Amino acid sequence: MKESEIIRSLFGKTPPPEDDCYFLAPGRLVTTDSLSEGTHFLHEWSSPEILARKLVEVNVSDITASGGVPRECFLNLGLSPYSRKKEWVLAFAKSLRSSLYEYGMKLAGGDTFSSPTTQLTLTVVGAVKTPWLRSGGKPGDYLYVTGDLGQSLLGYHGLKHNKKQPKYKEAIKRHLLPKSRQILQKPLSKYRIHACMDVTDGLIQDAERLAIASHGKLILEVESVPLHPFAVQELGVDACLGSGEELELLFLSPDILPNQIESIPVTMIGRFEKGKPRTKFLREGKTYRPKTKGFLHFKEEE
Repeated sequence: MKESEIIRSLFGKTPPPEDDCYFLAPGRLVTTDSLSEGTHFLHEWSSPEILARKLVEVNVSDITASGGVPRECFLNLGLSPYSRKKEWVLAFAKSLRSSLYEYGMKLAGGDTFSSPTTQLTLTVVGAVKTPWLRSGGKPGDYLYVTGDLGQSLLGYHGLKHNKKQPKYKEAIKRHLLPKSRQILQKPLSKYRIHACMDVTDGLIQDAERLAIASHGKLILEVESVPLHPFAVQELGVDACLGSGEELELLFLSPDILPNQIESIPVTMIGRFEKGKPRTKFLREGKTYRPKTKGFLHFKEEE
């Protein structure tokens, strides 16, 4: 089954939620995300310190994409024979505490259990004044993305093929430990953000989700997308458009934003219009169809 079909089967006749977070009450929101050994990481590539930080970052990214700031969290820790060793647990715990301190978060509880492979899940509760929903896009909005895209997949490529060149160093770091854009939450709140999400499964899939949630058509100009030059050189445009776990913010706003905020590039890459919910890619003014979807959680989707 496709991931979307699995999710729909769990909710039955109730439409599944579309947003990165669930809004518990006015001013509160919650999200959860997991790192699974063999799917999201390999122990030979990721130290316990890196895994602890990444687990926090991917969850904080969801809170950020909903316009909030993280407050409390709950940790579910499934430990394998490899990860239940004392040195692994202590290194993970120290890094986790440091990362939580950085965001002013409190570890409020959770669960630990034995597992054949390492399974890490964090649930984060956040605070928000004005939530950013995926469904809030309005015709005439501009489509923006922060940072650049392609480095995470390039880093994976470097690890998989044991690339030692200096050019791969930053990309490998980006893949193993992506950084949330929580630093942008406060300055972006000064603008009208109608819809927002983070790029976790690649721009191709995530732009489509944003279009569907906001019930309109995204016109996306490929030449405007800030793809990392070396990633394009090594992997090609389509692969970079599908690069997942970037944690960049993809959002709709009627405002003209500066090119940089907090030293992070903010790039206008398209617009939102009335029409059948979908993404239309343009390249040199002509319709362009990427040959890949990006990261898929289940192979049956291919």
